Amino acid sequence: MRRIFVVMGALLLLVALAGAQATVIKYAVPIDLSDYSSPAIGDVVEMNSEDSLVACDAGTDALGFIAMIEGDGTHKWAVIVNAGVISAIVHGGVSAGDSLTVDGTNPGDLKAAEVGDRVVAVALEDISDGSSGNVLVTGVGPIASATGAKIWQAAVTSMTDITGTSASRQNLASISITDCGAEYMSINFTGTADDRTGSGGAVVNVAINNGSSDLATGTVYLVDLVFYQSQSIALSATEDVSPTDDPTYTVQVWESNGLTNGRIKGVLTVIGTPRGE
Repeated sequence: MRRIFVVMGALLLLVALAGAQATVIKYAVPIDLSDYSSPAIGDVVEMNSEDSLVACDAGTDALGFIAMIEGDGTHKWAVIVNAGVISAIVHGGVSAGDSLTVDGTNPGDLKAAEVGDRVVAVALEDISDGSSGNVLVTGVGPIASATGAKIWQAAVTSMTDITGTSASRQNLASISITDCGAEYMSINFTGTADDRTGSGGAVVNVAINNGSSDLATGTVYLVDLVFYQSQSIALSATEDVSPTDDPTYTVQVWESNGLTNGRIKGVLTVIGTPRGE
C-alpha cells in the first residue's frame, strides 16, 4: 500500500510541476529521524553517510527540496524535487529576483546568496525574514568546486513602458561578462508586467537572449480592455561556456496582437559555476 501511495503522490506532483523546466524527481528517499526530527515540505536536504536525508546546512551539499513526506508511523520518506517552483523558508528577508543559498545557521532553510555561495534557488516574490515564499529551484545538486560560483545581477526596479515590437525589440536589462571564469551558466529573469493605468490591455513578450539566439521566451496576456491587470513572469535558461568567454545576456521585451499598453520591471540573474566532474 505504501508503495502505491508513493507512486500516485509522485504522479500528482509531476502534474503540479508540469510547467517547470527540467523537473527531476527522486522517489521515497528515507529520512534520518534521529538527526532530522521535524522534516517539512520546502526544506533543503542532503544525504548523510547512511544514505538517508538530513537538513542541509551548506549549499555545496544540497540534494534538493522536500516536495512530499510519507510515513508509516515509525519511518518517513521524502519525495525530492531539484528543479521547479516550491515554497521555502527564507531568513534575513529577500526581494523577488534575489539569488538564494542554504542558511547554515538554520539548516534546511534559505538566505540571500553572496558571491561565491552555491545558489540553489531564486526568489519569485518578496519574502520577509523567517517567512515562507515561492522560490524557483535552479537545478540543485552537489557539484565539484561549487565554491567557485559567481553571481551577476541587473535590476529594473520601476515599471518601464514597453515600446518594443517583434521587429524591433526593447532591451530591458543586460549583463556583459568578461572572462567569465565558468563553464556553465544559469540565467534567470523574474519580473512583473502590467497594463499601466488599466485600460487598453497588453500582450507582453519576454526573452532571454545571448546575442545570437533566444535561450528562453515567455508571454504575459493582459487582455481585459477595462480593468487594471498585473502578472508575474519567470524565465530560466542554461548555457555551456568556457572560462575565457565573454558572454552577454539580455532581457528583451516587446508587445504584440495590437495590445500595446504594457509596462514591466524585474531582475536578471546570471549564475556561473565550474562544470564539475
